[in-house]
Amino acid sequence: MRTKGEGTVPEPETRRVEAGGVRLHLLDWGGEGDPVVFLPGIGQSAHIFRTLAPALGDGFRPIALTPRGHGESETPDSGYTLAGFAADVAGAMDALGIARAAVVAHSLGGAVATRLAGDFPERVTAVVYLDSVTDYRGIGHIQYRNPARPPPLAPGAGDAEERAWHRAHIYGTWDDAVEADWRARPAGAAARAHRRELMEALVDNAVHSRESFASLRCPALALMAGESLETQFPWLAADDPRREAAEAFLRTTRGPWRRKSVERFLREAPRGRAGEVPGNHFFFLSARERTAAEIRGFLLSTRSGPVP
Repeated sequence: MRTKGEGTVPEPETRRVEAGGVRLHLLDWGGEGDPVVFLPGIGQSAHIFRTLAPALGDGFRPIALTPRGHGESETPDSGYTLAGFAADVAGAMDALGIARAAVVAHSLGGAVATRLAGDFPERVTAVVYLDSVTDYRGIGHIQYRNPARPPPLAPGAGDAEERAWHRAHIYGTWDDAVEADWRARPAGAAARAHRRELMEALVDNAVHSRESFASLRCPALALMAGESLETQFPWLAADDPRREAAEAFLRTTRGPWRRKSVERFLREAPRGRAGEVPGNHFFFLSARERTAAEIRGFLLSTRSGPVP
């Protein structure tokens, strides 16, 4: 255990396992409780869950997995499909001796979780989606219509400038989880660019596959970001003339698109339910305790026996 300003936070064990011939990095908080596997979104690693995973409390064994081509995991030149990533998760569970687990997935990790539950239904007890039931087929159209996109990161920006830009325009915060995730990036611009190229295949696969939630045999919860002008456009000053257009974009374009994604999830998932947590795409960082409470309550409700 180590003490921080927020209280006592358990330090996970760093482990590496082999799945599909690839060495994958993971963080294991241990414990005798029910296994919960955390899957990050594209570009993130297991470290992004450093503050959320242990907040679930007693009764669970949180494990965060870093996918191939991310963080401290190996970067082979193939396997960048939803099916490949799902098989990696199943392989990592095998290596850890875990027969069944709940899965908590963020962003594109949600599509991986859906494929995992479809391909290995006997391995998944429940799925929690963190802002990750998006229909990726429409995302390009929505982004194109955004009237107040964030200012671009200056070419050749140094580490300090990059951190400041990502804090302001991506994460909306900078805590120990983001810091650890940032440090897990490969050294050198060339290595990072190569990984981004490999991820294009995964994104393309997600766009064209449109995973069906009907394959989910387990309970599933979709937690969506409760978006607002402040969470989505924090870079707009109070007197910025684009604020009115940005508000209209959220109300008439982005909001309805996101609601349709949730409606599809609820329509297709046999045992699906949905909720909302105020914040941006990374609300599980800014609203950690609220998110952990939602996940914990849901997972406890799925147990067949008495809950603690």
